Parts: sequence; C-alpha cells; structure tokens
Amino acid sequence: MLERLKGLLLDILQRKGFAPMVVVDDGKIFGVQFIARDVPFAIHIVPTGMDKIPYAVILNSPAVVGIPTDPKVLLAILGMNLTIPIGSFGYTNGTLIYKHSITDNDLTEEELDRIMDIAINVVNIHATRIVSTFGGRLALDFPPGFELRA
Repeated sequence: MLERLKGLLLDILQRKGFAPMVVVDDGKIFGVQFIARDVPFAIHIVPTGMDKIPYAVILNSPAVVGIPTDPKVLLAILGMNLTIPIGSFGYTNGTLIYKHSITDNDLTEEELDRIMDIAINVVNIHATRIVSTFGGRLALDFPPGFELRA
C-alpha cells in the first residue's frame, strides 16, 4: 500500500509541476516537500499501526512565520478554521501551521489530487490574508535541508 500511495503522490506532483525539494523514504514512511505557489508544503505517508487502515496521508504547511503573539491573531486563526473545507490552522512560536490528515484504504489519484488542490488553495488564500492583516511573512525562506515533519 505504501508503494501505491507513494506512486499516486509522485505522479500528481509531476503532473502539477511541483518539484520535490526534500524526499524522505525509509521504506516505512514516505515524505516529500515542495513549494505550492507561495508556501512550502509537505506530504507524508505514515503508518497508523492499524490493520484495516495501515497508512495515513498527512498534508502540512508552515504557511506564515513571524506572526505576533496577540489575542486578535489567535481569534482570527480560530475563525479561519470555521470557514475552511478541510484541515485546520494552528499557531506555535509565531508560525501559522496548516495540517490535514487522510485515512483511506482505497484513496484514488483523483481524490488525492482534489484534496491537495483544496489544501494548497486554502493555505495560500489564508496565509496571504494573515500577512496583510497581522504581519509576518510567507514561510518560503527555510534553510536548505529543512524538513517538515508529519
């Protein structure tokens, strides 16, 4: 199953023209990092430890860095979570982070493709709004070899 999901993900990335910056593949976990429009994104395929659904696909993005710690910012993030169709945003140490997980035994390429499109759109739209409203910057400037973890 890992190989099937890995193949789906790599095919979609290639078709969309997203070049992997970092690839992690140890035979149990597969992950890839890429730039999706204005933000770094990572997708990991990780074991769940469950027989019926052995793997989860986790999408995440540190969308904005350098956001001030302010109750208005935190309330805005909570409000954003009510409006987005999938996933959620969190806040830690001045960074706005998006995360969405999928567990499905027979995830198709079309489903994964749609989920990726929605997540990338959500992150880019809301990251831009946060930066224009509260400050910070889009999280594109990570050092070489920086790894987003699932």
